[in-house]
Amino acid sequence: EIMVKRAGVKMDGGNYDDAIQLFESALTLDPSTADALLHRSNLYMLQSNGDAAKTDLESCIKLRPDFLLPRLRLATVLMGNNDLDGAKTILAHCERMDPQSSEVHSYLGEMYFAEGNLTDAKESFDTAIKLEPGNPTPYVNAALAVMNTPGVTGGPPDVASAMELLESAIKVDPMFHAAYVHLGQLKLSMAVNLSMASEVIALYDKGIKECRSPEELKDICSMRVLTVAQVEAGNALGMETINMA
Repeated sequence: EIMVKRAGVKMDGGNYDDAIQLFESALTLDPSTADALLHRSNLYMLQSNGDAAKTDLESCIKLRPDFLLPRLRLATVLMGNNDLDGAKTILAHCERMDPQSSEVHSYLGEMYFAEGNLTDAKESFDTAIKLEPGNPTPYVNAALAVMNTPGVTGGPPDVASAMELLESAIKVDPMFHAAYVHLGQLKLSMAVNLSMASEVIALYDKGIKECRSPEELKDICSMRVLTVAQVEAGNALGMETINMA
């Protein structure tokens, strides 16, 4: 267990080679250490080594058939390999194991989204939200499903509903970076005047204060700089909006 924890610290620091060695040492001492297999599979996923991750996850499931997380991770690996039927089978089993798991329904939603079944994707994300309203991820995923779903008569998607979902994500977790990114882009695309575009700058200013990492800060600062440049150019040219459509 100590070796697994040390390996996790190495992973967090980006020292993958040392982490691999520690996982191997832990598994040499006890080949039935399910946690070592699970965490090593995560490292393999970070290295885009899907085959090795799949092998570790399958071994972990054999050791701990009641353990939900490795099944969910395995479904992710299969989705990454475009094996949606395999992922669907695993996730159906997960749902039978724990029908009240928000995480299971979020994974189901991602699987449906990947196969283009937006109706079932949105339904799964809605279920995840009901089961765990404090988790921002399904709000964002539901918003993306809405934005990819044409209107009833083939018209534009329900932008208002998507915005509401993204705003809810920020409300439950003010530090959730993805919500600021998608909401800012959506608001900017719908801005009918420069005042509305300026509101996006204010949104990014809020997001900048809530960043969890330097990467998030760099990302949202870049978007803010671009938006400020667009608004200033619009003002300088006497334009009413930055959207030319």
